[in-house]
Amino acid sequence: MKILRDFIENSPDLISIYDEKLNLLEINQVSLQIMKKSRKQTIGKNIKTLIEGIEKTDLLKKYNAVINGANPFISEDVSQTVKFGKKQFSVRAFMTDEGLAIVTRDISELKKAEQQLIKTNQRLEELAYIAAHDIKAPLTNLQSLIQLIVASDGIKKESKGLFDMLITSVDIMENTVYALNNVIAMQESHLPNNEYLKFREVFNTVKESLATQINEANVIIRADFTKAPDIYYPQLYLQSILQNLMTNSIKYRQPNKVPLIEIHTLKKDDGSYLIIKDNGIGMDLDSSKDSIFRLFKRMHTHIKGGGVGLYVVNSLVESYGGNIEVTSEINKGTTFKIYFGDE
Repeated sequence: MKILRDFIENSPDLISIYDEKLNLLEINQVSLQIMKKSRKQTIGKNIKTLIEGIEKTDLLKKYNAVINGANPFISEDVSQTVKFGKKQFSVRAFMTDEGLAIVTRDISELKKAEQQLIKTNQRLEELAYIAAHDIKAPLTNLQSLIQLIVASDGIKKESKGLFDMLITSVDIMENTVYALNNVIAMQESHLPNNEYLKFREVFNTVKESLATQINEANVIIRADFTKAPDIYYPQLYLQSILQNLMTNSIKYRQPNKVPLIEIHTLKKDDGSYLIIKDNGIGMDLDSSKDSIFRLFKRMHTHIKGGGVGLYVVNSLVESYGGNIEVTSEINKGTTFKIYFGDE
């Protein structure tokens, strides 16, 4: 009991131990300071006497359930009390050899930090939305002016190179602004409903939408979904994941090599996996593995792109508790292994 008492006394959390009738057996000094009581005033007293208003909550029922053999209780709610200075607490209850242990943690500062972070993120999202939205109008005007200049043949021969650079810069700006708007729209949308999907059917839909690109690049695609033919997942998300990754494989193919994309699925105890492998130009992951999924991150600047596709794929996968593993080697290709999370 001395070891337990030493542990309790040195913990920053509020710790108390009760018998099967919820009479207090042990309590640490931190708890006494919060309660503004002495050990003499608390030891042996019932929890109903010690914690004012506990009978108005469902905590007593949950504590008794743990005493009678139920699983340990962890509060998902946060309680506020005027008596304790409007502090916020999380509560855990579990059985020990001595009795029911109740661990109460003061999370007031943590909740304040969370709220501040939420407000900061909201302000940043609003700023990004305003910036992307407000730039659209002058960008459209700039594009119209460029078209008028071209139509009027107003560019001198010696200035055509500079004018072409201007057009390229405007195109890049357009891609960035519209990509940012699409990302904002994606983050603001609600999660779609899961559906029972056949990988083959979703793949065929995506393949048809990319038919022109596939034919122009003479891409060979080998797909095998026999090991995990179906999945419970949002159709829109699965289509977007397949389309973005297949588009990347086509876009970043090797110029003097027949493009090959191999796609297959796996089923393991923890869920479904989708593996997409290509023989493209690959990436140097040694210097950029941690940033590959960042917004506007481009691994190959010599090929036109917005740096949004992998960000979208990763965001969709992570929103459903999944993750992505990437392996790649320059001039040998890239493999994406997607874990979809618990189904």
